Amino acid sequence: MTTTTLPTTPTAPSSHGLQLDMFAEAARDERAHAERTTGVPRLYALRCTTIADYEHAMAQWRKAWPDLACLRDSHGWHVAIGEYASSREPTDTCIPITLQTDLRCNRTSHRGCLCVGDLVSRSFCRGCGWHSEVVGDDTDTDAALLGLDHCFPGWRDDPIVPSVPYDDGPKRRTRRNWETTVTELHGTERPQGYPMITRRGPHGWRAVPGRSLWGGYDVAAETLGR
Repeated sequence: MTTTTLPTTPTAPSSHGLQLDMFAEAARDERAHAERTTGVPRLYALRCTTIADYEHAMAQWRKAWPDLACLRDSHGWHVAIGEYASSREPTDTCIPITLQTDLRCNRTSHRGCLCVGDLVSRSFCRGCGWHSEVVGDDTDTDAALLGLDHCFPGWRDDPIVPSVPYDDGPKRRTRRNWETTVTELHGTERPQGYPMITRRGPHGWRAVPGRSLWGGYDVAAETLGR
């Protein structure tokens, strides 16, 4: 009787074959996505006068093409992720908010691709509907600074103040002392949405919305060259 000896270790598939399969799958995904998005309108050029109008346009787009990625495939403007806690309501005075859009093509490869290929931002004024120029800044800080220049001329010359205290006791004495210090350094009451300038050190220079004493941006002095 003939005895068959089985291999003691499994035979690994060819890595070359796996690579070919991966490339073929990626190519199929690209073709499928191109077919699905043919004729679908892009919202990048849409210019609205309120945040609600931008949100309505995005909602209508999402309703018409529910199987697509609304932010990435529509290229529509939306409130930046970092502004999730910011009010979207129109205001009587100029207060900025940052909008963002994704111009990447949503393909696994950019071979032969002509897309702009970036996350871009712009500032929008909730008071008068003003829009800043488009800036290619992943942190959206540059756009926020443009909005502050529009809404609060001269703010860049304000004094540098201490950062917001994080560790406070039940009586909030640290917070109250900080508020007193900031108010004294500014020497005057500021309007709602006004920014403050703080010293950050070597890291973390993003303009943080809603963290100033008046509910505006906390801006790193380093981004202003100070």
